[in-house]
Amino acid sequence: MSPSIGLVTLNAKYVHLALSVRYLRNAARAAGFGNVWLREYTVRTPLGQMAAELVALRPDVLGFSIYIWNRERSLALIERVKRLLPAVKIVIGGPEVSFETEAPLPEIDAAIAGEGEVKWVEFLRGWADGWGTGVPGQGQPSAATRARWLRYGTDLPKLDTLPYLEEDLAGLEHRLAYLETSRGCPFSCSFCLSALDEKVRFFPEAAVKNTVERLVAAGARRIKFLDRTFNLRRSRVLDFFRFLARFDGVEFHFEVVGDLLDEPMLAFLETVPPGRFQFEIGVQSADPAVNARVQRHQSQKQLFAAMARLRAGGRVHLHADLIWGLPGEDLAAIRASFETVLALRPHQLQLGFLKFLPGAPIRALIARHGYAYDPRPPYELIRHEDLPAGDVAYLKRCSAAFERYYNSGHFRFALEALLEEAQGWELFSALAAAGGESGRDAPPLEILAQRLAATGARLVCRRPHARLTEEALRDLVKLDYFCHHRARRVPGFLQGATVAEPAGLRALRKSRPDSAYAPFAHRISWAGEPGASRPTLEPSLQPVWLEFSYADARQGYFFRPAITELTVLPPFPVSGSAKQRIPEGARA
Repeated sequence: MSPSIGLVTLNAKYVHLALSVRYLRNAARAAGFGNVWLREYTVRTPLGQMAAELVALRPDVLGFSIYIWNRERSLALIERVKRLLPAVKIVIGGPEVSFETEAPLPEIDAAIAGEGEVKWVEFLRGWADGWGTGVPGQGQPSAATRARWLRYGTDLPKLDTLPYLEEDLAGLEHRLAYLETSRGCPFSCSFCLSALDEKVRFFPEAAVKNTVERLVAAGARRIKFLDRTFNLRRSRVLDFFRFLARFDGVEFHFEVVGDLLDEPMLAFLETVPPGRFQFEIGVQSADPAVNARVQRHQSQKQLFAAMARLRAGGRVHLHADLIWGLPGEDLAAIRASFETVLALRPHQLQLGFLKFLPGAPIRALIARHGYAYDPRPPYELIRHEDLPAGDVAYLKRCSAAFERYYNSGHFRFALEALLEEAQGWELFSALAAAGGESGRDAPPLEILAQRLAATGARLVCRRPHARLTEEALRDLVKLDYFCHHRARRVPGFLQGATVAEPAGLRALRKSRPDSAYAPFAHRISWAGEPGASRPTLEPSLQPVWLEFSYADARQGYFFRPAITELTVLPPFPVSGSAKQRIPEGARA
């Protein structure tokens, strides 16, 4: 009877799909083990439920893929399963356990460091042979073999097999499909485990393209490439981008190095459909001296020029990263770096805190810079010699506020107007103070909108010579409220003076259930394409009613409803002639 071999991981969210267990499954099956199955849970799945399901499958061997987000939960699950099924063999691997000197639990039979396909198959063959005894499940691997399994970067597999089989393709329309075209990284950033890679290896390009076609045909609408530097080989990446650009309705996410984006690439990216690509670009710090301390070397001039061009093009969704807590960077330097990158207006700016990942070279700098960090996942900064713990706590509050107001994308128009008259640090510090941000669950959107309107009015609109009036800010927040999520009514704090509904609006609502309607104190015009355009407000003596049609909304990274100014509204019936369409370029 074929042994039962399970591969298990706990994803951060249901929408994620784990590549690691699929690679390991494929390697095991290719080695002749037929009964190899997967179980993916989330970190929120009850422990008892997971354990009961795994035990019911009566596995002989279980492999667990362990990451920073699931370490503690995975180890607890292993303990529970081992109590219920003492004979099962447990193998662990993944970045979170790749630098252990020994297994973190006595219940674990083997630990594998780094890329695991070859070592995993070696374990299964040894187990099936009884490690030379000829009796499956008997014996033990040698001490030398265990030591080799714990060495990172050894026994690298040949990259000739992609992860997805036909059995993986169901339900992809609601999941985030991960893929990689290469492994390894040529850079040596000391905060990253990829600094330990000695070379970059590539999967066959034809096989990758075939996998993309299969994923899209199966319904995948979001595909994220895990390559550490997707645009490393300029000769291949432009061709690959051209290939991907033809898949309508699909979004592709990449990590790219900004200063490697050359003129042919940038020119091409100005032609792709809006929202087709998202680029994640690591800035880390705007200060080259700070980056140099962590072996991060890049041309800031070329990087910022490329980011500015991408943002101006309005085609690529731009996600930038900063790391707070890098050596030698105090609060004033962090603020300066933040303002520099925010001025480029990336669609999202991730404000992360330095983590001391097990095995990462950054740990060599702990004593030199007086670092203290949490020894438990995610191993995050507590303080260093230039950044006291109180400053870190303050930065946490600012980061939480920034995530909710800026990165959420809910308040694009209002924030742009406020940032023309106030510095970003000043604004988001005030928003953090107004909301008592703690990093926990965000308040409802209506509450956030109310805080933004009140904070902006106090900070900006009531200043002497302010160009932005409170009434204009209220209309911009209202415009954001209806443009960036599906709204149904005008919140009370945004209503302003009482406005009578025009005749015929009730009938219009009934005929268009996927639309919302709101009055504005300004006539709103637009300049440019929807993804990059900004509204211009002109005071109006009469209320201006807008329709926000979610049935006609652009989906994905650049979600926008169709916006229409209502002119003549007959009581009944409602016809298309009752409306005046804003020109195509005017839709937000």
